[in-house]
Amino acid sequence: MSESIERLYDEIHGPKLTPYELIENVKLPNYISVDFSKDSENNIIAYTKCLLKDGNNALFTYVFNKENKLISLKSLVRGVEEEVYNRKSEVEKFYLLASQSLKPSVKAI
Repeated sequence: MSESIERLYDEIHGPKLTPYELIENVKLPNYISVDFSKDSENNIIAYTKCLLKDGNNALFTYVFNKENKLISLKSLVRGVEEEVYNRKSEVEKFYLLASQSLKPSVKAI
């Protein structure tokens, strides 16, 4: 029970990764670029491009809110886009788990 509550708290309040930490990735030998922009809601959008071991390029798109918390992460590898992380979905998942563990089980006699 406490694990799901801790995970819920972390999903709500934890940054996971910050835009500043992404800058460090460009120093890695397989990273090609790290670019930043913002959207109409003033979220920070980060694009990282790296070379995979198999020789293909991968593009990762990070979205951060005004508090620098990671909101979502998508990858584009070999033409296939995948959502790697979505804060809203994770909060909903751990909220459900936490609320289920807090409800008393009632059995009819």
